[in-house]
Amino acid sequence: MAPRSPTLAPAAGAAAPPGTVTELIHSHFDAHQRDGSPSSSAAARAAKDLRGDILSSSAWTEDVSAEAAGAAVRCLDCAIAAIANAPKTTKKEQWGESVGATVELAAAFASCVSKDDNGATMQAVVARAAEYCAVEKDAIRTEGCHLLGLAVQFLLEGGRAAPSALRKKGEKKAKQAAAVGSTRGEGWKAECLLEAGRALLPRATDKIAKVRGAGIAAAAGLLSKDAAKLFTGGEFEEHYEQLGNSLQASLLWILSNDSSATNRALAARTLPASEDNVPSIIERIKDVDGKVREAAIDSLRENVELEALDVEGRAEVLRNGLTKRCATTYAKTVELLCTSWLKSAKFDPVALLEGLDPVLNEKACETAARVLLNVANTIDCEENVERGVVLVRQSLGGPEVRALKQQVLRRRNVMDIVAAPENEEEGEQEGAATANTLSPALALFLRVKCDLAAAKGESVLDVITDIPTLCNLLESRIDALIEFNADEDLLDEMDEDDAAALEDAQSFVCLQLIRMAEASELREEGSRRHFVSIMRRVLARLATPDDLVEACVRAMAAAHDKEAQFLQTVSEILVDVEDDDTFNPGEGVDERAVVIVRQMRAIAILNVALESGSAKMVGHPILDGFLQHLSPAITSKNAIVREHGVMCLSKFCLLSTEEKVLGEFMPLLLTVAGSRAERAEVRSRAAMALCDLALIHENMMLDSAGDEDEERSAGSGGSASVPFKAMLLEMLAHSKPTIALIAAEIAAKLLLAGRIRDPELVAWLVSIYFDSELSSQVDDEEDLDGEGAKKPGSPVRLQQLLSVFFPTYAMSSLDANDDLIASVGLVLNIVNDKLAGVKGQGKEALARWPIGKMIEYICFTVDLADKKKNQEGSQAKEEVETTGGEQSVADEAEKEAVEGDAADTTEEVEKATAVDAEGDEVVEASSTLLASIDVAEFLAEDCDSAPQFYTRALAKVLGSARIDVETEDRNLLRRLKTAVDEAEYANDDGVTVRAIKKLADLLVDVKSASDDEGSVSSVEEEANEEEATAEEPAEEQVEADTDQSLEKENPRASMGSIKSARQSVGSVKSMVDDEDRRTSNRTSLGDVSCN
Repeated sequence: MAPRSPTLAPAAGAAAPPGTVTELIHSHFDAHQRDGSPSSSAAARAAKDLRGDILSSSAWTEDVSAEAAGAAVRCLDCAIAAIANAPKTTKKEQWGESVGATVELAAAFASCVSKDDNGATMQAVVARAAEYCAVEKDAIRTEGCHLLGLAVQFLLEGGRAAPSALRKKGEKKAKQAAAVGSTRGEGWKAECLLEAGRALLPRATDKIAKVRGAGIAAAAGLLSKDAAKLFTGGEFEEHYEQLGNSLQASLLWILSNDSSATNRALAARTLPASEDNVPSIIERIKDVDGKVREAAIDSLRENVELEALDVEGRAEVLRNGLTKRCATTYAKTVELLCTSWLKSAKFDPVALLEGLDPVLNEKACETAARVLLNVANTIDCEENVERGVVLVRQSLGGPEVRALKQQVLRRRNVMDIVAAPENEEEGEQEGAATANTLSPALALFLRVKCDLAAAKGESVLDVITDIPTLCNLLESRIDALIEFNADEDLLDEMDEDDAAALEDAQSFVCLQLIRMAEASELREEGSRRHFVSIMRRVLARLATPDDLVEACVRAMAAAHDKEAQFLQTVSEILVDVEDDDTFNPGEGVDERAVVIVRQMRAIAILNVALESGSAKMVGHPILDGFLQHLSPAITSKNAIVREHGVMCLSKFCLLSTEEKVLGEFMPLLLTVAGSRAERAEVRSRAAMALCDLALIHENMMLDSAGDEDEERSAGSGGSASVPFKAMLLEMLAHSKPTIALIAAEIAAKLLLAGRIRDPELVAWLVSIYFDSELSSQVDDEEDLDGEGAKKPGSPVRLQQLLSVFFPTYAMSSLDANDDLIASVGLVLNIVNDKLAGVKGQGKEALARWPIGKMIEYICFTVDLADKKKNQEGSQAKEEVETTGGEQSVADEAEKEAVEGDAADTTEEVEKATAVDAEGDEVVEASSTLLASIDVAEFLAEDCDSAPQFYTRALAKVLGSARIDVETEDRNLLRRLKTAVDEAEYANDDGVTVRAIKKLADLLVDVKSASDDEGSVSSVEEEANEEEATAEEPAEEQVEADTDQSLEKENPRASMGSIKSARQSVGSVKSMVDDEDRRTSNRTSLGDVSCN
């Protein structure tokens, strides 16, 4: 047993006389402490025995009450003293058991004798616990919270350790006792609870996570229904309400913001499931920690009825809970769905789905239906059962399990349902759900049942008797829907929202019927022919709702064995669409509107049909006939038709040959995408189509001006098409965010795929990535459920894409890494152009375009890619060296292959230690040096056109750069020195000059390029004037080449390193551009600091 705390031993000079109340209390506390591990039930029994011994020795008087309260408090003090006196290295196991037993017995004893001493002992214990909660040592605060929680528990349970099995029978008496409690002098209970709550409130936000957890657990009783009943109608009701609101506010904050997952889970279980708190609990189902998600689901299952949740709340629980990403969360949600929600619906799955609104929440309802069918089919199985099914089986009794199976698996046949909607003339309301009505919930459940049966290869006859009858039912439903939409008098009488809801419900039922037929696989030839004929009639009618077109085309594709036959059928349907004269647009509708309807219907059919086509259909002759229906849409005057036409054309190009794409469709798409007079949506569609085609056809991005053979041999590294690149740059700079975002996504895809190379495109991506104003373009309603991240043109989608693009692009190749560092100077110019005309808004402008962070991020990404490449090259070289001596003759071929694969990655490592002919080691510039050169040259050349706050920000970046002048390339240092000197001279702002001077002081020992040129010229003239005169043209050419190299926008523009120049008397050594990158230790990101 763990060492006991000195609970029994009284303080010095306070020894208890034999047989006194104090001695009895000490002996019982000592005995309870020795009995074993603490528990509430054992403490309640010990307290009852202690009270009996005290009453048997003497009557209970005020003196006895005071002595008992004092003895109990002294026992607590001795127990807590063991914690206070323990060294910091002492573990809780050494005192936790004895202290816990003392604390539990003190709370139980105070509650047990409360009827005898009118709560005096309980008040003393609560007061002392409140003092414990305010001390400095966190372990004592934790035990103080634990003591208050036990006191609250025993107070609310009347001294019983656990609720009685006969509690329901005594509820009436308990209510009566609570109503008259204050008149009998039991107001002390309310006072004790309030005092405990006030002591626990600051502990809920304690700085120590364990103390917060203990405070949350102790506050659970104060927020229970029993505590609320105790205060209802009493004099302390207002005080309790204020305390409860404060506790709930703290719990809500903890639920969302506490760093401890355990505390968030405790808050989820403790927080009362009121109408205001339920949304916060539902939100925690998306928590990053599984314990919190499970606690939130358990709280909903135990405390929240299905009727208390609105439709959106129910769907949100299913969307976030029924996900395969976490098996435990999924199992808990299955338990909630089956043991709480389905049980409240009397195990009727259709009734449950109706409460989820399948029309608006089809995906959630479909998932729920699959879960219910899976549970019903496997709940009796003993092996290979999911955890969720096990939890359901453990929670439900035998009769409930049988009821679940019978209701969920009950035979439901679609042919038993009345085909036509209710007849309003016979007194039935439109859309009323009756036993013989095919409601959206029933249609969805039957369709899911068909899908599951078809997936298992089982028969669907229980749901569908035969396909012809189902087709007739479907056609009658569609006819009824068309008639409803055409009945203007009925629509005028109905509320607009009610009419839209009824139309959506009928369309939803038709969609489910179509998918039922598709799930049946249409194996019988007669059924297949009948189904195809029905689909043809439905699609050819212009009055058919657009919501049904996609499902009809996909179902018809599934009904054909060969793709060519399907495309032939589609071609015939398009002709029928042109010939349809049954469409009645209504009075006052222009004939041009009918033409638009025909074009949109043809485009809708083609979109789905082309999506269904495979690579086998590329260049098929049947596709040529589609152009006569597609071309009018592309050239339509209606912008919506043009947008859908361009989108359809992009899919058509995917099934066309490369020659046809490059010869016919690419010029057309370039014209549409590059037209500034065109609508943004149409241009975006055309640009995305060009991007898709460029990723498929390598030759599409090659320069058409060059020789065709040279272009084809150049591969993906060829120069990009000038019109397309110019169009892309124009779209990136567009004032409309949607166009810029889509162009950025296109540029990222093409750059990463190697179809195009341009540092300017990279620079634009960096500026867009850091543009904080783009985040304001997010549509909160779309992005709450993650839909915004799935659509092109969404800032959320682009942020996610670019966050992965930059590091991946930098590591993809050395050329890409060089393009990234070369984009620094271009980024400076882009941001400067965007800041043109901005006056007096420096702080806001720099917050939108944080130029310092942009440069820092570029340097960090470049350094990270270099480090990764060096590691891979070193590992590959070590593998080759390790296996080189052990290879046998038979493995020589394999050895050569390994060495060949590792050659590219080890080349940089080998060249990192390479030396030139005169023994000088090759040095590659750090990213910090190259970025500093770009910044310095910008400040020297373009400072006049830049606002003052911008030049100050750049000067701050420049002044904070840390460059190792001993190891860097001397030519680049001279170039930086020259640019810094010019920048210091060109700027007259004091703040800017002081920041630049910091770097100038660092480069004080570096000679500028002009000094070197003058020195070298002087030495040459003195050494050999005649030789200098004879070789003057050659030397002028060398100096010109040197100047040109120094004026390059980036020293690695040739994708190589520049060797250090070596100067001697009588000769000037020119800089040499090495074709391969030289690797060295780059300066880290911290070398470029910014605020």
